[in-house]
Amino acid sequence: MKKKKRTNPYLVPSMSVLLAGMLVLSLIEPDRSFSDVENRSLARGADWSLNALQTGKTGDEMNTWFTDQIPGRNTFFHANYLIRKLSGQRELNSVFLGKGALLANPEEANEDLIRSSVDAINQFSSLQGIPCYVLTAPSAATIQPQKLPLDAQARDVNPSFDLIYSSLNGPAGVDVRSGLSDQKNEYIYYRTDHHWTSLGAAIASIQLLNSMGIAPNPEDFDRMPVSDTFEGTLASKTGSVGLEDRIEIAVSKNNPGYIVTWADGTQSSSIYNKDALKTKDQYQVFLGANQSRIRIDTDAQTDRTLLLFKDSYANSMIQYLLPYFSSITIIDPRYYYDDLDLVLGSDLYTDCAFVYSIDTFSTIPSLKDLLNSWNEKHVTPEA
Repeated sequence: MKKKKRTNPYLVPSMSVLLAGMLVLSLIEPDRSFSDVENRSLARGADWSLNALQTGKTGDEMNTWFTDQIPGRNTFFHANYLIRKLSGQRELNSVFLGKGALLANPEEANEDLIRSSVDAINQFSSLQGIPCYVLTAPSAATIQPQKLPLDAQARDVNPSFDLIYSSLNGPAGVDVRSGLSDQKNEYIYYRTDHHWTSLGAAIASIQLLNSMGIAPNPEDFDRMPVSDTFEGTLASKTGSVGLEDRIEIAVSKNNPGYIVTWADGTQSSSIYNKDALKTKDQYQVFLGANQSRIRIDTDAQTDRTLLLFKDSYANSMIQYLLPYFSSITIIDPRYYYDDLDLVLGSDLYTDCAFVYSIDTFSTIPSLKDLLNSWNEKHVTPEA
């Protein structure tokens, strides 16, 4: 007869005491409202109404509260990453635990959204009658596959790029995949964040400006390090340990003077938010937090003006565009809810650009919605 394996009689009582102690500590210690490590808000209590108690909502919220407020949470968070990394796990929360870097697995593209967004851009370009340019930025997983874990397969988004550029009718496609791939071994993407670095943005900006007939000289810019302790969004999703990034800003040797007018109407003489370097989200050193509308007026000796629709990937590119336009008006459709005529009537734009990450372009409809709202008002009805 097989002998029954005995369980340690002290295990359950010990665990019960440990959990009870942690619960007591959670009740005694003040609740934290935000986790800098995870870059998110934390649960701070539960709904104790009769209805919440009856439906089980209170229990669910108490469970979330205890998980968020548990003493030593940051230690557990980092330990979880280390255990998974050392055990050979390749992916955590849609982030590849790569070779000296974290790489986001690209989002699954919505092809119908891509088609409708490109149609909206085509129509907007036709109605505006000015040159338009479309640049969709690939992520590190697409450009730097050598950093992926062994046998890891990132989602192939190249068909999405091909669909975008082949569907443009009027606007010029600025395909930066090959230019970035040529320098895939350089520091062109952050190790802990989903954005490209200032070097990656420089490569893309040169290609965009060349498409506009402008020939920038990379030697005209000096990249200056402003932080070597940056831990970005991918670090917050995984709890990574031992990975940090360097942030550089690019200063033109012939930088024009300029004034920035922010969404709230305030003005400043710099596109850089240096206070962001003291916070978790140091990428906000570029233009600060995402805003609906920003206008930059420069004293550059040119009559060219740029209207730029963008997501946060363009934020670190703006620094390379300043010497070539007398004004740059920046719209982030994810946050812009006003009439687009307010922007289009404020200047006579000579150029229009759309600079987006492939994830935003292929999954978020805000650009399509904004353009279609304007297009529908200005298209001439057929006789």
